Amino acid sequence: MINIFFLLILFSSLLGRIKFPGINIGIHYLLLPLFSFGIISLSVKLIPEILKKHRTILISMTLLYLWMWLSSLISPFPNTAITYSIKYTTYFIVFFAFLVLTFRNLKTSSLTFYYRCILYLLQIIAAFGFLEALFPNHWIFELLKFPSYYPQIGSIMQNPNQFGVIVAIGLCLSLILAKQNNISKLELYISEFVFLVSLALSASRNSWLVLIFGMFLLLIYKIISIRKMIFIMGLWLLCIISIPVSTYRIGLGHSKIFPLVNLFLTNPSEIVLPSPVGTALSRFALWHAAIIETIKRPITGIGVGVFAEHIGVKVFGVKGYHAHNIFLNVLVEQGITGLLLFTNFLVRIASHVKYANPVTIIPIMMFLASQLPDFFAEDYTFTTIEFYFLAAAINSKKDFVIESKPEIIYNVQKIRD
Repeated sequence: MINIFFLLILFSSLLGRIKFPGINIGIHYLLLPLFSFGIISLSVKLIPEILKKHRTILISMTLLYLWMWLSSLISPFPNTAITYSIKYTTYFIVFFAFLVLTFRNLKTSSLTFYYRCILYLLQIIAAFGFLEALFPNHWIFELLKFPSYYPQIGSIMQNPNQFGVIVAIGLCLSLILAKQNNISKLELYISEFVFLVSLALSASRNSWLVLIFGMFLLLIYKIISIRKMIFIMGLWLLCIISIPVSTYRIGLGHSKIFPLVNLFLTNPSEIVLPSPVGTALSRFALWHAAIIETIKRPITGIGVGVFAEHIGVKVFGVKGYHAHNIFLNVLVEQGITGLLLFTNFLVRIASHVKYANPVTIIPIMMFLASQLPDFFAEDYTFTTIEFYFLAAAINSKKDFVIESKPEIIYNVQKIRD
């Protein structure tokens, strides 16, 4: 039953666009905590032990949330800030449920099931990206998709950046699971094809940088060889220079050679997107606005969600533009105090991760890297999966030792000091 609740949490995170009848509130705000409480209720006997073992992390997170609520109550836009505080409190419940789940199920077979489920979910999201590329006006996207960024592909996630980053993480996850003999070669080949093409279709430069970062991490952890890395990067570059929207995003929109697909078309496709240089420089405008607002309220900040709803509008004229950096976004919305509490929470997590299992460490590092030029807290699929990896890393008791000569992976049980 507990595995069913886990699957329902993953599924519910995709339903951000489906509203309660008559009111403009997503049903995922109810379903995510509901199924999370389902996991918690099935593990009540373990909760005292979990609270004792992870009290420093839970205290750090509780302080962070208490300050979030306090800064929202004294925000110059309290209605907006309190609304977002209610939304983000869902994450606290989901994170605790995952902490219980991964504490309860420490067997390799159980953990492999959860990683495979996440991998399959990412493959489904990538498949929706293919569907969007072929049929951008399909009814499924009217039901599940956020406002369209077409011809950039965002699948059923909030926008192409989240989509691109999550499939980049999916690609690295599939390589790790294949190395650890947890998925078959066929599953790996399917993942490589689906994720690489989806990366190009997303035309997200953030995700491309995250992929490069992930490839180097895989190389450092000896998950892939240099030859394998060159092969994957070569296929990825081939996809980019073959797809018009991706070619445009790297500044080759007016090339006579690229995209390669135009060599086979009589009428080359015209791409209508903002200037690639302009979209990169726009971050400076947002960072500047965030610094100005921080100076006005350095201690308490302006309240969570306020920047995207009220400040970013002054820069670009529309809502939804956050500070485009997770630390800067926390600073402007929760002040110096909030940033210190957030940093303390990350440090506490790092101190609990004693066993550097690449299946958790590499995705976490990619998640964090992707939010240095962006901020994805509003995408519930992205953040739900991120919190699972954090919880799994905190409870990790196993490491994977890779023997280089016979290239056989041994699972070595380790006991915490």
